[in-house]
Amino acid sequence: MEDLRNVIDLKHVTCGLVPAIVTELEKRTEDEVCVFVRQGIRDELWNSFGSGGEWEIEMKDGMFHDEIVFRRVRSTQLDPLNLMDF
Repeated sequence: MEDLRNVIDLKHVTCGLVPAIVTELEKRTEDEVCVFVRQGIRDELWNSFGSGGEWEIEMKDGMFHDEIVFRRVRSTQLDPLNLMDF
């Protein structure tokens, strides 16, 4: 059985999905969170989340929905040469 504690089910959301995902991710402390979204919107999500930031993303096919897995990026991954150490 799938562990649903780290799942955010937003497959019913058709408008304002990206702000809804961002709001939910801000509440999370886990290193990995899975978001269920409606099928067919991967391009839009890649455009919103696929260019770096605090989370890496992976997109998977689910049953009647797509799954977007967000994995938290550690500061050492964001700055591997430690150039931003103040």
